[in-house]
Amino acid sequence: MSERSSRPGVGEDEADGADGAAGPVGPEPPEAGRGKYGRKRPRPGLTTAGVVAAGRRVIERDGIDVLTMRAVATELGTAPASLYRHVTDREALLIAVLEQIAEGMPVDVPGAGPQERLLRRLLGAHDYLAGHAWVVTVLVRGELVARNALAFNDACLADLMAAGLSPERALTAFRACWQLVLGELLSEHPVSPPREPSQRRTVIESADRERLPALGRVLAEVGFVGVGERCGDLEVALGALIAGLAGR
Repeated sequence: MSERSSRPGVGEDEADGADGAAGPVGPEPPEAGRGKYGRKRPRPGLTTAGVVAAGRRVIERDGIDVLTMRAVATELGTAPASLYRHVTDREALLIAVLEQIAEGMPVDVPGAGPQERLLRRLLGAHDYLAGHAWVVTVLVRGELVARNALAFNDACLADLMAAGLSPERALTAFRACWQLVLGELLSEHPVSPPREPSQRRTVIESADRERLPALGRVLAEVGFVGVGERCGDLEVALGALIAGLAGR
């Protein structure tokens, strides 16, 4: 049964009041009673901003798979029915959280020319999203996009066209650069870092170096590179990719 079909009727929502100031719900007063859906407490009122903030807390604390309307209602100390007055469903809530995250994406960055600006913007976006690794798992599905992220896309495309690329070539270049950023985030910034020694480390370090001589030489000269241990690689790779795509 879906969350929407299983939610209680509006009349059962004893905890929700008129819209008021957004913000986290305060501590529960001793005199609060207990209702059908848990302990009730007086509140200034539920707002859309407050619901979105609670959804973001649930995701960043417990993971995106835990995000449900019921989990957010529990976070706010109210009944699930009250949330539907502010967001239509889980997807709408997730998009609203993505819009908040997208507001922090770098758009105006300094640089001596379009290629340098593009590199700095992409690296800034990488560093920013590394602090919100769960977002990448949403982006790679290709289903949702935040409108607030379009300014970032526009700035990247503008720099690529300023570097001499046609609109079609600029789009190809932007997609290639962005896919490199997302790939690095997925590979080097997992939501749940592996425990060490990882199975990956064990397999690579025990590889037959005579049968795999190139790998053996790298292991001998560089050693095993674990998750997140070569952050500078992305800047080198992006710089080379941008220069190559721009034809310089």
